[in-house]
Amino acid sequence: MGKKKNFLLLFIIFFSFEVIAKQLNNNVVVSIDNLIITELDIKKEIIFLKFINKDQLSNNTEQFKKEIMNSLIDRKIKEIETFFYKVEITDKEIVDNLYNYLEKIKITNETVNSFLNKNEIENDYLKNIIKIDLKWSKLIRQMYGNSINVNLTEVNRQLEKEKENVEDIEKLKNQLINIEQNKLLNKFAATHLEKSKKKYLIKFL
Repeated sequence: MGKKKNFLLLFIIFFSFEVIAKQLNNNVVVSIDNLIITELDIKKEIIFLKFINKDQLSNNTEQFKKEIMNSLIDRKIKEIETFFYKVEITDKEIVDNLYNYLEKIKITNETVNSFLNKNEIENDYLKNIIKIDLKWSKLIRQMYGNSINVNLTEVNRQLEKEKENVEDIEKLKNQLINIEQNKLLNKFAATHLEKSKKKYLIKFL
């Protein structure tokens, strides 16, 4: 009986230390209304970004962690805003964009899943990031799409420079217009994000 009691006591102590260690690693560092960002969230984001960027990112300096934390805050704000405006996208849109993204960075879906499992990160981690970004882009287009006034003078100037090297002038013109539209949408997105941050209570803990 004595050995069993000692074993049970050791198990309880070990389990308690493990729980405490996890709690220390998962301290809440930022709260945004009812959503939170933890130390574990920051750690997972760093690990994932280093994997996606082929380990070319800087080491885990305090400045780097701060940048990651700000990026996570932005993502939470986008999540809250798109939920508030009831923005919806289809599963097909998510899958198509996920496929295009992985093809662009030359990483297979199987490689990503293997990495996520190995590092105990949720299987839908990347898919969720893409989902939020797609919803945010859709929201910005819905809110500011009618306010886009493309500078056709700039488009025509670019067209003059490049038209001798292309066969389809109309296609090139449309591409240049799309580029200018995206520049404007990116500006609207940045402005709306900063305005949105003022609507919610962001607390650093």
